[in-house]
Amino acid sequence: MEGMELLLRRRLLLDRPTIGSWLTLADPAVAEIMAATGFEWLVVDLEHSLLTMETAGELIRVIELCGASPLVRLTSNDSDQIKRVMDGGAHGIIVPMVLSADDAAKAVAAT
Repeated sequence: MEGMELLLRRRLLLDRPTIGSWLTLADPAVAEIMAATGFEWLVVDLEHSLLTMETAGELIRVIELCGASPLVRLTSNDSDQIKRVMDGGAHGIIVPMVLSADDAAKAVAAT
């Protein structure tokens, strides 16, 4: 659903507010309910939860199917993890502990 991804990007570039929330629960029903209630984006939080990469993939699919943009906060600035969630359908990522331009460049290079 590339249209949702582009809509979110356009709204952010125009400095318009968007409404979203964070998920730390592994239950796809929770993701489905939240996405179906009108949130524009949901962040699957891998950094501060016990979610696995497999669960993240399932949540990404559910969020997208319900009409919201799935975003993922990673556990670290790891190129393999970035590639996996992007290949799994995430519309965007949040990379923790980016403390320098080199850290940012490393994350961008992995996308």
